[in-house]
Amino acid sequence: MSININILLIDDVEYSREILRAALSNCINAQSRSIKAAFYHSSTGQSIIQQIELQKIDLVYLDINLPEISGIDVLKNIRVVFPNLMVIMVSGENSSENVKNAIASGANGFIVKPFTSQRVTDSLNNYLKKQKKA
Repeated sequence: MSININILLIDDVEYSREILRAALSNCINAQSRSIKAAFYHSSTGQSIIQQIELQKIDLVYLDINLPEISGIDVLKNIRVVFPNLMVIMVSGENSSENVKNAIASGANGFIVKPFTSQRVTDSLNNYLKKQKKA
């Protein structure tokens, strides 16, 4: 059985998106089951709802600090249209206020930069467990 996942990485720093993509790819390649992932990228929070619809996104990794609109506001907008979409917040600022605000706004998880491959693996495994239950 093959699992297809469309993953959206939203971060204004290209290098951060590429590091996250590499960590996710390594995790997916290490899985014993057959997982195929397509990655989509955005450097801003603009038009994210349309991108999620168009690309049929299953999983989002969203930076808190974005130009023009905060990641928390993007998360709130996502929740209005896609209440069940799994969204993992990513930030270099791990203050308890940031984490609490993200979770209260509907985040399914929080990864602190620089992240470890284990944290990325855990977030992907949480997504896969959620899909198994559905």
